[in-house]
Amino acid sequence: MGFLILLLAYVVRRLLDGSVDEGLDARFRQRLARLSGAEAGREGRPTAGFGILLGAVVLVGALDVWLSRGSLWILTWPLDLVVLIAMLGVPGWRNPLRAYGEAWRRGDASAAWYHVNHLLPAEARGLASEPRELHVLLSKRFIQVIFEHYFLVIFWYVLLGPAGAIGARLSVALRDHWPHPAGREPFSRLVYLLAWVPARLLSITFGIAGDLAGWMGGARKRLLHHTRLNASELLFESANGALSSYSLDPQRFAESHPDEWPDYGERSLRAVRDLLNRSMFVWICGLALLAIMGLFT
Repeated sequence: MGFLILLLAYVVRRLLDGSVDEGLDARFRQRLARLSGAEAGREGRPTAGFGILLGAVVLVGALDVWLSRGSLWILTWPLDLVVLIAMLGVPGWRNPLRAYGEAWRRGDASAAWYHVNHLLPAEARGLASEPRELHVLLSKRFIQVIFEHYFLVIFWYVLLGPAGAIGARLSVALRDHWPHPAGREPFSRLVYLLAWVPARLLSITFGIAGDLAGWMGGARKRLLHHTRLNASELLFESANGALSSYSLDPQRFAESHPDEWPDYGERSLRAVRDLLNRSMFVWICGLALLAIMGLFT
């Protein structure tokens, strides 16, 4: 039943991603701004943030165990569904990416930057001064967000149930939205640890779902020999190897296909999105096999 709940939550969440609402991130950012533990002078000791994280994981985990062992065990199904729908998703991305592709086609670099600059990390916005740099940064961020908001949550849900899904997603939210940059580092280290295995699993999935020969040529070596590489860098390099036609290499694409350059922005993002969709299909097939074998219930 866990597989069917996950599949239903994924379908519902994809439908909700068309919303302009920022979802969990906007509400979480507002709540964090009010925490006393975020006051000046205590930025590097985000005790309140870890308290929220631990409290949410323990509360949901205890509720899940209590329901599963009692006569109300059937309520574990709606609990899982509600948690997954809340934790999954990337609302607020679809429309800006569409507008970005249209601006790129018109050759309007300023409009392209305007539509997507809020989607980039604050430290990266100043680096996106040239269209090719902007596109690489946006593509890398898009892959990272889809990984952290879908694949990472699903991985920990399969291992630990709804408590795992909440733990993974809240860790990412705390890393991104803790009010003071100095206090985000502990959460960054936590996310790095949580993402280490699923990021490498998704990297391999890119090779299966994309150009395996291209992936084997470069991404495989990085996967095997650069064990400290963070998820964002690893997944971008893996996607670049798994995609053909220089979809994530604007410099080489411009040199090889100058006549098709106006369509590059939209075309590249579509290729990335299709690769991620195919990779999710591979994961769903793998989870279906685990469910059939009784390893994922």
